Amino acid sequence: FTSGTRHLSGSAVSLPSRKMETLFGLPFAVLECPNVKLKKPSWLHMPSAMTVYAAVIVSYFLITGGIIYDVIVEPPSVGSMTDEHGHQRPVAFLAYRVNGQYIMEGLASSFLFTMGGLGFIILDRSNAPNIPKLNRFLLLFIGGISVLLSFFMARVFMRMKLPGYLMG
Repeated sequence: FTSGTRHLSGSAVSLPSRKMETLFGLPFAVLECPNVKLKKPSWLHMPSAMTVYAAVIVSYFLITGGIIYDVIVEPPSVGSMTDEHGHQRPVAFLAYRVNGQYIMEGLASSFLFTMGGLGFIILDRSNAPNIPKLNRFLLLFIGGISVLLSFFMARVFMRMKLPGYLMG
């Protein structure tokens, strides 16, 4: 033994991992896994890479938009505020409440976050080896604009939500 590591046939096995193997192996010393022969249905196929990518992007859009909050709290899609003349005017941002949102506010913010993420993906794709110079420039330009626009618009949204935020 040297400092918590046991050397067995040239490989190092740490003592904590050996204890965990023993702990997790206890139920299987008593129980036996059943011999089940399951077949995959013939209609079930591996999804394409773009299908998985689209599912990830859509789920990212919904989660960052606060779909869980919207389902639980059921906020209105937009709010209303009374102006100085007594008229009701629609408001998209629930001001002064960081933990609350209207549905349209969540969707707009989610669009910005998704646009920023897609901008980073476009910037990554511009680094491929066989892209012509003009296409590389366009990808860099579009990706950079997407990331920067997303960042600065998120700051504008935050200032609309909390007036005076980051003003110094």
